[in-house]
Amino acid sequence: MGLRELITDVWSWLDYKPVMADPRRPGRNAWAELTSSWVPDEDLRRLAAYRLLAAYDSNQAGQVAAITGDDEAGTERRELGDASKLVDTALGYLLGSEQTITVAGAEHADDEPTDEAAMALAVQDKLRAWAEKELLPLRIQQAERTAILLGDAVYSLAWEPAKGRVLLRTWDPGLYFPEWPEDGEQDGAEFPMRVHLAWELPEDKRRGLKARLRRITYELGPIGPATRRGRGEGRQPRYASTSTPATANRS
Repeated sequence: MGLRELITDVWSWLDYKPVMADPRRPGRNAWAELTSSWVPDEDLRRLAAYRLLAAYDSNQAGQVAAITGDDEAGTERRELGDASKLVDTALGYLLGSEQTITVAGAEHADDEPTDEAAMALAVQDKLRAWAEKELLPLRIQQAERTAILLGDAVYSLAWEPAKGRVLLRTWDPGLYFPEWPEDGEQDGAEFPMRVHLAWELPEDKRRGLKARLRRITYELGPIGPATRRGRGEGRQPRYASTSTPATANRS
């Protein structure tokens, strides 16, 4: 059967794999959960590529081939080499032996005791103390390894009133769904106006809970000088979290 459709995008180099075929087509999709009604069509190929690359990372490419019909004996095939070792080696070259926060001017605090150098040193000390609490080297390794393997990584910085500091988190990019301007010009936008982090929670019969969709949304909103706690004007991220049945459409 000849080629019916030619797709050229960042994931085109994986198109020789049947798993990258139209995820909505019955019988051709190894990732059934990706076809849930709430997953946007424009994100299906990206998510399918993530799953395929993750399968190589865990030496499960043969199992994927067997499931998609690409190789009926795929489960009996033994893979030579280890993709995860290549990823870890690249990560080591990228990050080096250690990561250190440095503020410009702080290195002159002892040699040139100016107010600017003292201020830079104070900021540097605070950032390093924050980084230690937030396990910054570990977070960087998690995100950058994902970036090497999948081509994408997601960080979030959000103020946590209970802890009194900004929390740093890394997220699986498969949970990340940005909303870009309707004109489709992503390069012209500094950042998306809304970002969703969404995933499904499985059914829990013991607790009487049905399968449901968990969604955290960050939205740009007005900010300004605070008039009272939690109020202000201008632009700042707004945070919302919802949990709905897993069959619900994305809103």
